[in-house]
Amino acid sequence: MENKRFSPAPEVSSKYQPSEREIDILKAMAEGYTSKEIAQKMFISENTVEAHRKSLFNKLGARNVANLIYKAIEMGYIQINK
Repeated sequence: MENKRFSPAPEVSSKYQPSEREIDILKAMAEGYTSKEIAQKMFISENTVEAHRKSLFNKLGARNVANLIYKAIEMGYIQINK
């Protein structure tokens, strides 16, 4: 039996796309900031950062941080500057 929990749907509705705030947190994660540092930088609580991270994992269908960043790049949410 295939585990579809981590497979993104082919047609993703807007409720499954990251919000602007989630993308900001995603970019900070990709830059290596910790949740505590992101919270301080964005003037939000650490719990809020953790809630956004959890939402990102669900929306992008990622299993760990490396996979989350990979999928974010692949989906165009993060750009790599060369």
